[in-house]
Amino acid sequence: MTTATSSVAETITRTLQRTTDLANALLEGTTAEQFARMPSADGKTINTNHAAFVIGHLSIYPKMILEILGQDSSAIAHPDKFADLFMHGVDCQDDPDGTIYPSKDEIVGYFHKAHEEATKVINTLDDDTLNKAFSGDDWYVDFSKTPASLCIFMLHDHYMFHLGQLSAWRRCMGLGSAT
Repeated sequence: MTTATSSVAETITRTLQRTTDLANALLEGTTAEQFARMPSADGKTINTNHAAFVIGHLSIYPKMILEILGQDSSAIAHPDKFADLFMHGVDCQDDPDGTIYPSKDEIVGYFHKAHEEATKVINTLDDDTLNKAFSGDDWYVDFSKTPASLCIFMLHDHYMFHLGQLSAWRRCMGLGSAT
């Protein structure tokens, strides 16, 4: 890993590494067959986000963050259908036949690739760049005020929300807590 050029970049990338490590722990023991399945109880499907959706959803945000920061994101172009399947507001679907979502290997592989690239690029940014106030009228300007705040929210807080969903899904699938 490249050494951070700023204390802000280091904080962002350390929290991103922590959320990535937690995602990896939550994925342990999941099979390709159950990856895109919703759990069921008493013959009824539990409408919850499954692992494929959670990891796919989280995999698309590093590219978005890099673009907002004005950085090159071409190394992590979204694979086919990722934006359509995983963007904010898209509903998670049970996929018993494995025909809706890409494979576990493809989703998890892209998740890791996107996070490695985001870490690499964020580590090149200095404190002034990360703390400079946003301007304009995009959604993130009033929401986060600075690139640092946006990165911390989108790559940590937002992740922890969805990783909580993944933790609950694991338990519903009989996989227990992450170790």
